[in-house]
Amino acid sequence: MTQSPQGPDDKDRVDAEFAAMMEGLDFDTSSLDDPLTAAGGPAADSSQAQDPSAPAPIAIVATPVATAKALAGVIRLAMAAKEDPCALPTGSATIDADSGALAVGPLTEADAHRLAGLVSIGLQRQGVVLFWRQGDRMTATRYRSGERMDDVPPAFVLGALDSRVEDLLLGAESVAEAENVYDPAELSRTEAVKWIATGRKRKR
Repeated sequence: MTQSPQGPDDKDRVDAEFAAMMEGLDFDTSSLDDPLTAAGGPAADSSQAQDPSAPAPIAIVATPVATAKALAGVIRLAMAAKEDPCALPTGSATIDADSGALAVGPLTEADAHRLAGLVSIGLQRQGVVLFWRQGDRMTATRYRSGERMDDVPPAFVLGALDSRVEDLLLGAESVAEAENVYDPAELSRTEAVKWIATGRKRKR
């Protein structure tokens, strides 16, 4: 996916967008279309039982971190803080979006929430949003400082984020097609610190 050139104010802009999304929102979505309905499937129903024969699930944690490399470092340090070598669900990785970076993986719902909690520990007070989809079911949940906050309508928050999030959720793009895919579990703590320092801004 071609990256859009980014100026020095991009990080501030992304942070501001996330701050606005995280605080004091009125989730009146009566006039919004659900992205699953738009894609030709039924609307998401969180009460549906998961079908074992359904397509592989996908989890996406949207963050305001500038690069996938820096996000991998953040997650690795969060793993160290938890002192749990199994804190990162198997299959988790980080990739770039046109703005911000994403933590992704073909994860079960429980593992998706573990990943989101870990990412939000690393980012401390900065909020993140977890999207999870399997088959016709899609959810969105906000996390901050390692704590699960509230569930929100996916259609509402998707409009405020990079289009890559929706493309991945709806299957228009796959993680396998992404460039610069990083596995935080492969980093040492020293490498994680270096990756955070060198990945704060994208090369123009």
